[in-house]
Amino acid sequence: MSAPTIIFPAKPWGWQKAPAKPSLDELPTKQGATAAPWILNIIELIHWASFPLGFYVVHFIFVNATVIAGHLQGDLTRVFLLVLGLLSQVYGGGISGNMMHEYEGWQVAPFRNPLALPGGAPGDPPPPPADVDQTRVPRYNNAWLRAVAYQMLFTFQTFGLGCFTTAVFGINAWTSALLLGSVAVALLGPHEPRLALTASVDGQDRPILPLSVSLTAVFALNVVVNLVAYAVFFTPSIRAAWPPMLLPWLGDLIPADSWLLYAVPLLAPLCVAAGGAVEGYFAESRFNQWWHFAAFVILLLGLGLHGVLYWHLVHV
Repeated sequence: MSAPTIIFPAKPWGWQKAPAKPSLDELPTKQGATAAPWILNIIELIHWASFPLGFYVVHFIFVNATVIAGHLQGDLTRVFLLVLGLLSQVYGGGISGNMMHEYEGWQVAPFRNPLALPGGAPGDPPPPPADVDQTRVPRYNNAWLRAVAYQMLFTFQTFGLGCFTTAVFGINAWTSALLLGSVAVALLGPHEPRLALTASVDGQDRPILPLSVSLTAVFALNVVVNLVAYAVFFTPSIRAAWPPMLLPWLGDLIPADSWLLYAVPLLAPLCVAAGGAVEGYFAESRFNQWWHFAAFVILLLGLGLHGVLYWHLVHV
């Protein structure tokens, strides 16, 4: 039990994936076939692809810092906050999820919580073998690990959102209070109560989004303020060159002076959020690996749109 070299799966190469977890075929819809090694490999690949794409956008901001600072009252510190915020979301949030997926063998599968095993106190009888069997990594995923990974992921996301908001509106009393207060709640706030959300699938209520209520609240607040910040920061450059050269007919649908133009830059963060929602709601309740893949296609689209927004900001 103390052997430090045991890995899952016990194979030498990263592309050699474990067989589908038996719990997948115990589902009414029998999802084991969707966990073929080649499918898991492209899911892993697209997860890691978010890193170079995100780093490219960060690099673009860095090399064009002087131009972008012109949209932020010439303040390079605020450009640094743009970089820090995006890095926090891409790397901090990404590594939190990828670590969990690596542990799981890149399979989304039914969860079991090892903390729920009876017999944990001194003198208690050992847990029944059938209960222990449900905590084995080759059979089920770890619900407690998912809760920890989600808490870390949303902490990084909240910090990243707060950094962007502070960059756009400047370092002042309310943005500092929002950013520092959010970090304090995320790191020091109560981990209970937790959300009790479920997705009803195949007649079963399957738990989703295992977050503390306190972190959920500050995350939601930051999302709302962040969307306003996106509209304020990017809309002027979009309006200045509206309609897009490749889509001139959009000018007939949305005039350049329309308030609807404020919604255009929101497509980038909303795509990222939609990708996360698809993974958290559909992939982790239906356990079809293709939902996992689709989630990151949407998320990568959102990251790519961030690159378009910054390119437009620099070149218009």
